[in-house]
Amino acid sequence: MKRALEFLILATMCPCASRFAWAQETPPAKVAIAPWLGLPRGPQFAQLFGTCSLEVVPAKAVIVGGVAVAALKPTEAAAQLDKQLDAIRQFVEEQHGQLQLLERARTVKNPPLNGPESHDPPFQEVQRLEAAFAADASLDTILDRLMELGLDRYGENVLNINNARREPVVRFRIADWDAKMTKLQELCTLDAWKKWCATEVAKGACHTEIPPADLQLQFFSVHSVETVLHPDGSVRRWDFNFTPHQHILEPPDLLGNITLHLNANANLNYSYLAEEKP
Repeated sequence: MKRALEFLILATMCPCASRFAWAQETPPAKVAIAPWLGLPRGPQFAQLFGTCSLEVVPAKAVIVGGVAVAALKPTEAAAQLDKQLDAIRQFVEEQHGQLQLLERARTVKNPPLNGPESHDPPFQEVQRLEAAFAADASLDTILDRLMELGLDRYGENVLNINNARREPVVRFRIADWDAKMTKLQELCTLDAWKKWCATEVAKGACHTEIPPADLQLQFFSVHSVETVLHPDGSVRRWDFNFTPHQHILEPPDLLGNITLHLNANANLNYSYLAEEKP
């Protein structure tokens, strides 16, 4: 009986011992962990804002007006007008100026239906012109002589013969306006880039002091500090707004030889890769 009991105990213990021994002999399985690939994240977008200023002065003074000649016949008026224009051209060149002839208008006075006949010749030819000189030229002396040579219409509307209305005859213009606006835009872009590079979010993405070429201009606004008198009689600041691919329009004429201070604001977009950012 005792032997039978020992046999049963050994029989129940053998399978456990064999399984325990197998577990110790078999090495544990290793779990393979995939390394982080460091794939780049999507592009980051930033909005940049910059300010700048520029001083501009007129480069030339332009006398705007015309010469009118009345005659009985068109050929007579044309011959007299050409003679006066030759004298004006010679004088302008002597003053180191440039004469630009614009439209030549031909008008005829209709006889009145009622009332007395006019004794003025019925036909008239009017030549619109612009004479440009240096901004610091002696304009009053030049105007004296031009009026003696036949300049008798003033302003842009040379057909207007309303003597009660006064027209500005001298305009001052700024040369190379497109180039100045391009320079002003570059100054604003540089200011915007420097301000953005100084921010915490730009660390690791701003590698040069020169703004990158892929900065996208969204809006560019320019206004003058001074209020100025415009040819239409209003007094207001110069104010220009530009968008990408927009042609820069010429500024309005000034009626005085004054210096203008322009302030500008630029709004730009910038796209950069995420790995450039720390």
